[in-house]
Amino acid sequence: MKNPETEAPLPSRRAVLAGAAVAGALASPMARGAPGGGTTAAGRTDEYDAIVVGAGFAGLTAARELKQHGYKTLVLEARDRVGGRTYTAEFNGKPHDLGGTWVHWFQPHVWAEISRYGVEIEESPGNFADDVIYLDEEGRRHQAKMSERGAEFYGPIQAMFADAREIMPRPAEPFVDRRWVEADTISVADKIAATQHTPESRILAATMFTANSGGASKNVSWVDIVRLVALSGYSLELESDVVSRFKIKGGMRSLYTALEKDCGATIKLDNRVAVIETTASGVRVIGADGEVYSAKAAISTVPLNALKDVKFSPPLPREKLKVSMEGHAGKANKIHILIEGERPIFTAWAPGTGPSPINHIFWDGAANGHTHLIAFGSGDNPIQVMDREAVEKAVRQFLPDAKVVAVKAHDWNNDPYSKGAWCISRPGQISNALRDLQAPHGRVFFASGDWASAWRSAIDGAIEQGIVTSRNVHRLLSRP
Repeated sequence: MKNPETEAPLPSRRAVLAGAAVAGALASPMARGAPGGGTTAAGRTDEYDAIVVGAGFAGLTAARELKQHGYKTLVLEARDRVGGRTYTAEFNGKPHDLGGTWVHWFQPHVWAEISRYGVEIEESPGNFADDVIYLDEEGRRHQAKMSERGAEFYGPIQAMFADAREIMPRPAEPFVDRRWVEADTISVADKIAATQHTPESRILAATMFTANSGGASKNVSWVDIVRLVALSGYSLELESDVVSRFKIKGGMRSLYTALEKDCGATIKLDNRVAVIETTASGVRVIGADGEVYSAKAAISTVPLNALKDVKFSPPLPREKLKVSMEGHAGKANKIHILIEGERPIFTAWAPGTGPSPINHIFWDGAANGHTHLIAFGSGDNPIQVMDREAVEKAVRQFLPDAKVVAVKAHDWNNDPYSKGAWCISRPGQISNALRDLQAPHGRVFFASGDWASAWRSAIDGAIEQGIVTSRNVHRLLSRP
């Protein structure tokens, strides 16, 4: 039996020949290489076998896989860099990730790339510190040692996942059965309210699930949190390892630049795509600057929340467009913070979108009279991520005497090419639309970690979709 996630149906001859008029404007991905390769809308266009819209992990992976089959591939990226929602920049003299960071051997696609390119791994110990500072719902500050109170904090949370295996017996194969779809009716807030918690475990639950999702608990699908734990061997402890312990030395840039060099495609940066249309002979991709590129097929890796900004002709199917119009619930803020003084290792929590715009802080090193912290919050309780004074005010809720020297962040929620952070579903949202999101539209295919079968919301999911979608493009292009 064919698995729909790996054997996506090829477009019918009628769908391939469907054409339409073009209108509009809007958002997509990248470029490197000499100018040219396209013309104005009135002129001749250069022909490619495939055009990939977006140079994040999904797009670069797809381009590399297409190269293996000998296809002439063009990658168009709206930003002035590769990497998509993974982004490594300098802070305090070292490379740090403003988007994307942690990886694990439980994530088979990204781990294969780590092995392929020989990048090194290092540990982030701060998220697993024994010393914890936490705020209660009223904003009062408390301290604890996890070695003494771990069971009190974690016990009730672990019990929340007692039925995870029943709901998701095969979490990497979403179309095997519908149990997880049928269970996707409640939010994280609903699940927390229905669980018998200690005051401390309730705070930790609200902290963990907001940090995992980047969204307010009332907006986040409980089943999407279950999926993360199921993919981590049905272990809450291992899930914490997977999402926050191991990172790539030198930042994600070490991996995405290796992939860029290996992909063999022409990459054009600062090339925002406005229109993708199916023609009688293939596809035409029109940039916001009016340049036109033609190919036999296209792969869009535009993130879910920005997909609605690209004009497709014929128009996208209703279900695919509907989810983009709604937007997923992931609105995480991630801030690198440098404070005065070399503090010992610690972690800090605050419940959800409650008393602080920062709901999770952890130590990431201390040297030369300063301490580096990484902080997370939700755009549902916003903070100006590059406002040093605003960040200092939030940090002082946990460390009253802290003096913030510098901050570094990228505002993913207001980035026009992402319009949000990693994808986390609203209740009943992506579970009911996943097959539609993965489906091709004529000769246009779609690859994004936002609708991955397994590690959705992770780099692993983006690579998965780049591999699966490029294979489906090859099936189309190699057809007699």
